[in-house]
Amino acid sequence: MSLTRILYLADDIYSSRGGTEQHLLWLLRSIPDDKFEKHFIIFSTLWHPETFSSTQKPLVLGQKFGLGFLSWLRRFYFLLRYIRENKIELIQAFSPKGEFAAVFAAWFAGLGTVVIGNRRDCGYDRRFVYRWIFWLTGKLGMKYIANSEAARQAAFRNDNSRLESITVIRNPIAFDSIQSGLSEPLTREELPDFDEKFDGKIVGMVATVRPIKDYATLIRAAKIVLEKYPDTWFLFVGEADIAHKQELIQFAEQEKVSERIIWFGGMDNPIKIVTLFDVAVLSSHSESFSNSVLEYAAAARAIVISDVGGLGEIIRNGESGFIVPPENPDAMAEKIIQLLENTELTQQLGKNAKEFTAQNYNEQKILKQYIDYYISLK
Repeated sequence: MSLTRILYLADDIYSSRGGTEQHLLWLLRSIPDDKFEKHFIIFSTLWHPETFSSTQKPLVLGQKFGLGFLSWLRRFYFLLRYIRENKIELIQAFSPKGEFAAVFAAWFAGLGTVVIGNRRDCGYDRRFVYRWIFWLTGKLGMKYIANSEAARQAAFRNDNSRLESITVIRNPIAFDSIQSGLSEPLTREELPDFDEKFDGKIVGMVATVRPIKDYATLIRAAKIVLEKYPDTWFLFVGEADIAHKQELIQFAEQEKVSERIIWFGGMDNPIKIVTLFDVAVLSSHSESFSNSVLEYAAAARAIVISDVGGLGEIIRNGESGFIVPPENPDAMAEKIIQLLENTELTQQLGKNAKEFTAQNYNEQKILKQYIDYYISLK
């Protein structure tokens, strides 16, 4: 049986820690070589080449041809020829600009190549150029994979995408990463500024420090929690938009909670630090699906999340965690306090979350969905 020839196409890769980048890495690593001939191109820039192993190294067209408009035309022509010469049957494109290049290159190549885009947000970034790209690529018969039903509905609402063109395949739990993190957890002694007084409970969040993650709401909730439990610590884990982080530090100082906050920064395997959380939080005001919440659940943490996007597809309210209205520090603080007060409840919710995600988001189940979907498009 001949192999299905699939090209993974990204526009820019800035970091190996983002959700989309992690998902792409997982696909490159997991899609079986005995069924698929995998190709990988980055249309513009790869900022950290060490992100990919020797077996996953991409062709980086920005490095080959440079950047700018004339370079874009040269990169586009190379992509078109590459599709023809390698008889590419499927292209999965990551990012709107990647989708734009892919769908037109496939159309000009004239081989009937199917192009798959991704819908991994609920519409928080809909600049005019993106709306125009989504409208145009949709008109050319593009297919889409959404990582939640919420993202599917948002694409239908915001981008005029046809519902029948969008298939939901959720993110998997990264089993190897989870096992590695659980086998080598961080200790409190390894946290910044540790001292012998560091004995309170820990409320933690793993999320990039940028406005959409709404750390401000969690800081406001922290103020309420600390009024009742002043020995609680708040541990924030994630790469930062420096300017926004500085604004949040100043805000925490105004709220008089800065001394109880630890800004840890990003790390390759956050599960190592999630094991320290007594309560795990995600306060985003827009979210399609969340690898962080999957990691919380896999580590059997008690979870409080905002009621946005597809987060309710991971956590069942009152059974495997608590779901609160977004941008509502009072509701968030109430549930955090409830969990800090009740160890039996935190353990039961954590156990339920771990069992639910293990059943529904294990890698083999999600991988089979991808393989079946790819084959159905041939």
